[in-house]
Amino acid sequence: MSRIRIVKGKYVKITHGDHNMSTEGHIVSNAAGEIREKGNENGIIYNNFERKGSEVNDDFEIKLSLKRDKAYSTVVPFGILDFKGNYENAHFVFDYSLMLGNIDSLDFKILNEDGSTLYAVKNLPEVVVPSRQIPLLAQDLMKKKPKNDPLQPKKAWDWKSVFDPYNIMSGDYTKIGSYVIFWDGFDNNEIYDSTKFDNKKLKAVIVAKKNGKEKTKEVEFTTNYSEVNWVDVKIDKKNKRIDTTLRVNLKDGGEEGLGQHVGPVSSTYPAKEYEIKYDWEKVPKKVISKWGKEPIKYRTRTYKDLEKLSIEGLNYHWGRNQNHAVAKDLKIIRESYEFYLNSIQSNKNTIGTIELVYNTNGNWMRSGNPGSIKDPLTIGGNIFSRQAICYNIGYIYSLEWYEFYKKNNWRYRDESNEDIEFKETSAHEIGHEIIKKYGGTIYSYGHKETVNPVFQYENSNAIPYPKTGEIDLMPYYTDWLDYSERKRIVVSEKDVLGLIWLTKISIK
Repeated sequence: MSRIRIVKGKYVKITHGDHNMSTEGHIVSNAAGEIREKGNENGIIYNNFERKGSEVNDDFEIKLSLKRDKAYSTVVPFGILDFKGNYENAHFVFDYSLMLGNIDSLDFKILNEDGSTLYAVKNLPEVVVPSRQIPLLAQDLMKKKPKNDPLQPKKAWDWKSVFDPYNIMSGDYTKIGSYVIFWDGFDNNEIYDSTKFDNKKLKAVIVAKKNGKEKTKEVEFTTNYSEVNWVDVKIDKKNKRIDTTLRVNLKDGGEEGLGQHVGPVSSTYPAKEYEIKYDWEKVPKKVISKWGKEPIKYRTRTYKDLEKLSIEGLNYHWGRNQNHAVAKDLKIIRESYEFYLNSIQSNKNTIGTIELVYNTNGNWMRSGNPGSIKDPLTIGGNIFSRQAICYNIGYIYSLEWYEFYKKNNWRYRDESNEDIEFKETSAHEIGHEIIKKYGGTIYSYGHKETVNPVFQYENSNAIPYPKTGEIDLMPYYTDWLDYSERKRIVVSEKDVLGLIWLTKISIK
């Protein structure tokens, strides 16, 4: 509300008592002659700005509006930086203005679509900043954001400490002025649940109270997942625990090496007699004699067995919690959280479809990730693999990947070891889709710069397995790792934070 007063003549204002005047902007006085200020008792005193409002007027008006600035159009839990280290907003942001008079208290709440309360607080959330300070706050956020170092990437940073100098106390935001409310999405139990913001229509409500009277203003807004729809996150600040739900679409890819066909009895041409031949008869007798084990003639693992192994592998190798051998937690802004992945079989809103194949008595089958066939960069995937995770068991004719045309031989792979490898492969291959959505195709299929992302058998940059501690799930390695050591394999903290980042929320 603006007011202009023009007086043609002398204008005199007399106040019997204190005369207070304040403004959120500037006070400009102009005079063709002198400007005189005089204080008989104490002279003229210059102090810091103090907001003054009407303590007499019982009437008041408030205005609440949702900030639609691009800077506040998305929310990422903890403000986790994107893959390139760019700033991400950690809050739902609202503006409100208080006009005409000061009030006694100001309450704030967020309501679900059904009218139930998602978040409510007497007085306002922990971060409230005067509107006039927002440009300075924005500058400080950009100045103090950590620089992106590829060797030591910082994906979660202490943005809250940047807000602290600008945050005001409850006694300040009940006075006339314009303010910005920052809500981090956590409810009254200090839990952030991304499913509460998945395709939802919410309502922000503010209640101003004075002298037993109250006025309410509200604004509706909609929220949706911004990046993907196949992962949810639940963060419990009190118990320092993060749970994610990953929806996967696993399919039965059948079996290879257990079939039969009709073939000639001898090598004489033209053939005169034919008989039924079985795939396991391809295994040379001298190989069977060497290993001392009969070829597999019936499935030893059902599809449901493979599905269970695949899910267990994802949950273990993508988990950083007390159940992992070495990776016990995830560090976020100097605090430790246990991180759990809960993979569930689904045919709706999934990361992609991938087959589980049982393979024996023949060539080793290379596994591929859900997007390998359709991605133009994965030429290696198109030629040598399918969109499947392969359980290679029993007698397998190994095509050594790095010396593909030179070296091959039959080997016998037993179930105890193949179970371990299949779990790891499931976590790795499905992990490709996760880090591709977060970091891009080159980051994913380049196996973190350890192989050529197009011709993946070119592995001049592969690295040796670390002797102790964590082993990153996603790179390529130069040597062989004993099955007993594979329990040390785990997704890196950076990639776990990337998975959380994928739950980014869009606000409209």
